[in-house]
Amino acid sequence: MADDKKAEKAEKKAGGGGSKLMLIVILLLVLVLAAVGGLAAYMFTNMNKPAGAAGAHTEQPKEHAKKKKEGPPIFEKLETFVVNLSGTDGSLLQIDMQAELADEEAKKKFTDYAPKIRSALILLLSSKSAVDLATPDGKVKLKAQVKQIINESMDAGEEQPVESVLFTSFIIQKQ
Repeated sequence: MADDKKAEKAEKKAGGGGSKLMLIVILLLVLVLAAVGGLAAYMFTNMNKPAGAAGAHTEQPKEHAKKKKEGPPIFEKLETFVVNLSGTDGSLLQIDMQAELADEEAKKKFTDYAPKIRSALILLLSSKSAVDLATPDGKVKLKAQVKQIINESMDAGEEQPVESVLFTSFIIQKQ
């Protein structure tokens, strides 16, 4: 009977040790979660800072790096284009476009170069066929080409005064 009492005491001690172990595991888990949360908070708050911002000597950003614009985007509408598409089916394209410009200076330059831009776009659009432009992929490719042609027509060089091109009307008419 004395052995039974010793066994019960040993089981109680083992059970008590288990609760201490559980307490230690929970405490470690809380510490790990706190460390991960602190690291996440640090990374979130420093995510938009340039590399090396904390140091005393930081390099100046490049001059041609994009500046974040404030305010609404600047759009300039192009006149409606109606062109004969290439091919033998006699298809016509009627298209309205707007250019999203980098700033007011780009808008002025866009207006100054309007005849040169229009001529280059007529050549580009009339070189396309109805089959080329019938798919969404064809229209996306055309947008990229129009943007490139406009920037080249404006003698932009490395800068990109036209940030994107939007189609506001796109009609292909087959004869």
